[in-house]
Amino acid sequence: MKSCIGIAVVSLLLGACGGGGGGGSSSGGGNSSQSGGEVVSNSCGSDGVLFKDCVNKNWGSLKAWEYEIRTGQGQGYTTGTNPSNVQWKEVDSQAAGHGKVLEISYGAKTGHSSQVYINVDPVDRSAYATGKLKFDLNVQSFGDAYDAQRGQMLFEVIVECVWPCTSHSAKVPVNFLNQWQTVELNIADMVRDGLDLKRVDTGFLIRPSIEDGVQTGVSFQVDNIQWVKGTGSISAAKDVFAEHFNTQDSVGNWKFVTYGGAIAQSEKFLSQGLVTFPYWMSSMDHWALEHDLGKAINIKNKEVSLQIKLVSSAAPDFRSPIEFALIATDGANRQASTERFSSQGMIDKQWQQVSTRLGSNFAGGFNAADVRKLAVHIYATDHPLPYGYINLDTIRIAE
Repeated sequence: MKSCIGIAVVSLLLGACGGGGGGGSSSGGGNSSQSGGEVVSNSCGSDGVLFKDCVNKNWGSLKAWEYEIRTGQGQGYTTGTNPSNVQWKEVDSQAAGHGKVLEISYGAKTGHSSQVYINVDPVDRSAYATGKLKFDLNVQSFGDAYDAQRGQMLFEVIVECVWPCTSHSAKVPVNFLNQWQTVELNIADMVRDGLDLKRVDTGFLIRPSIEDGVQTGVSFQVDNIQWVKGTGSISAAKDVFAEHFNTQDSVGNWKFVTYGGAIAQSEKFLSQGLVTFPYWMSSMDHWALEHDLGKAINIKNKEVSLQIKLVSSAAPDFRSPIEFALIATDGANRQASTERFSSQGMIDKQWQQVSTRLGSNFAGGFNAADVRKLAVHIYATDHPLPYGYINLDTIRIAE
């Protein structure tokens, strides 16, 4: 499992490590594990079935993970009855098409984030690249997680490849109680967002979305959890450069550099990508995250894309948009930049991918075949909020 990286103020505002967290490896730092008699069996399914009447041990065993939002310190559990805020058990369902189902319930503990997941040692799941993750969901109580304005509550579903390698959270809305619904998620979407299918250890993780509300009092059932193989193949572009922020080293690889205004620093940690927490000071603030490349790359006639998510901490939307661009530096310290993208119109707490096509001609003698540094530059506009999260993921330059 993991302990969250970041300072106390970051943990307080975001709900430390916002996404992921199923994990299978321990990072110490106050984390511990409680073990007990989890029941698993080969007879509970074959191929892609994770749960149907019981847990298929080829996909692992049921576990829970809970961390304190203020400190980021966590605890793992392997029994359904445990001291955390989330409990689970197998129960008999009276609904057609359902035998034994998993019933998951949340208590009244506040200040914590909890999740249930199915975890095993890393396995190559590349055979499912064109397939889907499917499961049935039945919510019995919204608890305190219901958003009356939207008429729904949101769940997060995540797949991990040994944390911090993880998919983004797939948000699953539920509008009604005591009615089964089938959820289907594309595996290809998770791969696009950074999932490494060659080492999947957590094939299914679910929790009430802590990013969109609270978890207290929620009760729900899940059944027929399975990965379903698809047909055909995915034609992927050849990457010249790709950063999925799937390792702890990536935090240190991208250095904070200030270029203008009064901004002094930006805290950063991993949680479904690189999460930055800039200390905005003025409308002139301009800073960057810079990565010195180990060897030169050629960006001529390439497709450039990056994923970004803004999470405001004090208001439902940013009062003032930011702008951002990807800038390359060649061996002679000359620079070339993409156009500046604006966050105007971006929806709070939702990932968005921006992309552009680079040509063959660059101004000022820039050598596109000798790029030695890449940087994501962030620019304040007008008077931005004094805090807010800027999440980056899957920076890619491809043929």
